[in-house]
Amino acid sequence: MLELGPLTPAFLSLAISEFALGGYVLLRGRLSPVHRTFFWLAVLAGLGSLLDLLMASLDSQLLAEWAIRSLLFVAILEMGVAYRLSVLVPHPTHLLLLKNRHWAFNILVLAAATVTASSVGDIVRDDNGWKPANDLPFMMLAILIVLYLVFLLASLLNKWEKLKGLQRRQAALFSSALAVPAVLMIPVMASAMTGIEVPRMYGLGEIISVVIVAYAILRYHLLNPPRVNEPVLPHRHVPSLTKGRAYLFEFSSPDRMFESVVQEMGDGMSALIVTRTHPDQLRARFQLTQTPFIWLAQTPGPDRVDPSNVQMLTHMTMEFVRKGPSVIALEGLEYLMLNNDLNKVLKFLSQLRDEVIVEGSILLVSVDPRTLTERQKAILERELEVVKE
Repeated sequence: MLELGPLTPAFLSLAISEFALGGYVLLRGRLSPVHRTFFWLAVLAGLGSLLDLLMASLDSQLLAEWAIRSLLFVAILEMGVAYRLSVLVPHPTHLLLLKNRHWAFNILVLAAATVTASSVGDIVRDDNGWKPANDLPFMMLAILIVLYLVFLLASLLNKWEKLKGLQRRQAALFSSALAVPAVLMIPVMASAMTGIEVPRMYGLGEIISVVIVAYAILRYHLLNPPRVNEPVLPHRHVPSLTKGRAYLFEFSSPDRMFESVVQEMGDGMSALIVTRTHPDQLRARFQLTQTPFIWLAQTPGPDRVDPSNVQMLTHMTMEFVRKGPSVIALEGLEYLMLNNDLNKVLKFLSQLRDEVIVEGSILLVSVDPRTLTERQKAILERELEVVKE
């Protein structure tokens, strides 16, 4: 059934390397949407390398037809996942044209992959394996590759003005790396269409891309807020908090919680502040020039998280806590509950509280009790230690 040739070790090495990189990056940040998206990109790249091997080695024409169809299908899915990854770095942005309609994007990608794979008819064999007998599948794939590269470039340009310094370099590196497989696939397809006898290793560009993107994800710690020890002067003395505890500040204003944050920072702890209030207002009021903020906002941009993306928020806060004793302050719990199922928000708070206890950190949550139902208030007070006026 299989005629293994001299390139078999190369195909297998590509697949194993891609699977291994995907798994390793996922283990380093399983809650991160960047790490999870890269994992699926690497898995698809590994499947593509195995399908390359089948196209070069199969004896059965029927099985080879399905291998070619599968390769085209996987290649288009891979471009879809790669584009999704590009809009996540260095910070999440909307999909071009579709905004937040990810379901529509998924349907379009699946439809394009299905139509292109179905276009494969008769196939022929040469010294380098099987290939379509006509150029239609390659032409359709070439059109999709051009569209993918255009969207990749447009996405980069769309967020370029909002980026500065390192973030621009990160965005350029990711976009370039994600473009490599598509660019290198064009001459390989051209050789197959023109009859030029060269090994058809479509996965060569994929391994280059996967290695660069994996390095960049691990090197830049994407979507992980930086830790700083900012010297601050407390506005007024407030009772000290105990490390390894989680507190619920039931005040009409979050100022009391922020005063506690500033006091703990004065004792040398790093802080991460998640807020519905614009960070610039809080920076000016409490003289916090370096402390990282996460703004809960539906408009994409640096240091922002969509309130419905609790998974992203979980990743960013828990990774911050794992790097050392920290103060995590959350102002905007009501906004999170407005945009999510209550159980989802409570699960986030429970996971973060447990991590805070284990790491010897402090979690502060501010809420106006007038905005809560009796049930919501009772659940929160059971999970967190209450601080009242």
